[in-house]
Amino acid sequence: MELTIIGYGNMAKAILQGLLQKSKTHVNIQKIRIVGRNPHKIESWLESLLAKQQCEFIRDKDIILQKTLQVQCDKRAILLACKPYNLRDFSFNGHAQILYSVLAGIGLEELKSHISSDHYVMIMPNICAAIGLSSNAVLWQNNTKTQSIQKAGEVLDSLIGQNANIHYIDKMQEPKMKTIIENFITSFGNCIFVQNEQELHASIATNGSSPAILALVAQAIINAGVCSGLHLETSKQLVQKSFEGIAQLLNTKTPQEIKDSITSPNGTTAKALLHCDEHAIQGNITRALLKAVEKAHSKQDSDKP
Repeated sequence: MELTIIGYGNMAKAILQGLLQKSKTHVNIQKIRIVGRNPHKIESWLESLLAKQQCEFIRDKDIILQKTLQVQCDKRAILLACKPYNLRDFSFNGHAQILYSVLAGIGLEELKSHISSDHYVMIMPNICAAIGLSSNAVLWQNNTKTQSIQKAGEVLDSLIGQNANIHYIDKMQEPKMKTIIENFITSFGNCIFVQNEQELHASIATNGSSPAILALVAQAIINAGVCSGLHLETSKQLVQKSFEGIAQLLNTKTPQEIKDSITSPNGTTAKALLHCDEHAIQGNITRALLKAVEKAHSKQDSDKP
């Protein structure tokens, strides 16, 4: 399958970097086409990336940069990774097999108004895709139930009136497509399916915007180390390892259990946590991320006719 990437900004680069670390067979992609007003802006970055890592995809043969706003969709996978407000600038011709979208605030109905596709896959990733560690909430809508039977031909005509057989056809198709979608997305992180758009937008708080907040917290801790007498590089290294350790602990412990295991009566950590409670640090972080979710909802509402 050919993948057409719309956009060449930070998120497009992050996802592309993850994809190029995998085999063509794994991601079910044989050719990648990057399109936009000036996709050659990504050229030097792409050449540097390909020089640093082994990759099955060959520049100019398997990876093509195309300056165009006219996108051919037939039997292709399309990845929307441009700025949401730029989507209207493109013209999409034909019928895609899979549409992947990482556009925050752009709902399913709006995607359908721009692009016809068998499958719509909305992804809420984050910038950690560049190192294959993006946390991805995924909403997948299969749009092929009717189409698949209509296109099946005379061999399946006799099955159309039988619900059990139609169900069998769908069950045969969906596991294969689910694997294709999962392999594509897990090339740059995990793949956590959600049930509806509300859940997808809610994940802006947990994975879409959260790396920025975590980076803010990390910087605050680094600053505390420096203010207490550590060299800057020493403080950075210690904080980095602390974050790695916490990430591993969260596999088996809740945040509260981690806090309890560190805190002793009238100890240093107890004093730090008391200060956070007195200044509503936890509540303020929660409210900050809720602002991000609210922004996505307001963006989607403002785009409605």
